[in-house]
Amino acid sequence: MKKLFVVLVSLFCVVHASFGLELSATVPVNQTSDTAANAKINATNLARRQILYNILSQYAQKEELNGLIYNTSSDELMNLISSTSVANEQISSDTYSANITMVIDNYAAKRWLDDKGIQNWVPLNNASAEKFTAFIVVQNGLVDWAELKRIARDGNVEIETQSMVGNQIIAKMPLDYRTRFTAAIRGAGWKYADNGGVLQVWK
Repeated sequence: MKKLFVVLVSLFCVVHASFGLELSATVPVNQTSDTAANAKINATNLARRQILYNILSQYAQKEELNGLIYNTSSDELMNLISSTSVANEQISSDTYSANITMVIDNYAAKRWLDDKGIQNWVPLNNASAEKFTAFIVVQNGLVDWAELKRIARDGNVEIETQSMVGNQIIAKMPLDYRTRFTAAIRGAGWKYADNGGVLQVWK
């Protein structure tokens, strides 16, 4: 079934994604059910899964993402969408068709993928703001990484992962958060140093 979902996405989805701050796409849907209302619900749920897969697969591993989206409820996936619009809507007694456009909530999508343990590079809404680079060494692997992400989230900031190789991570965060971040990690027992503007972090 998971492979079938990928095939359906690749054949059925026409994407017009805008790269940058806003992640959006449009898909044509045509569903038949016992009633037009149920056909519309099914079409919307299918569109949501297709849009999430086609956009987020640019920022995460496709196989892992496909399995995650396939096994996640429609209600949970709704939380990853910030807005929806419909064009060329046609309704009969048991059929619904339309072009559905959805905009992804960058922060919600990134937090969801992080919580599910899927490495990703989803751009955050403050991507245009000035940022600093951090070179992080996590000796205890995911345990240390989870602690740093929790610290950042306590400051309402998501760590934007650039690369992750072994126990070494390169990440970016808003420049105006740097002082608060270093104070928070120092209080949690972490060490840091400035190396030509790059913040080196270790424990």
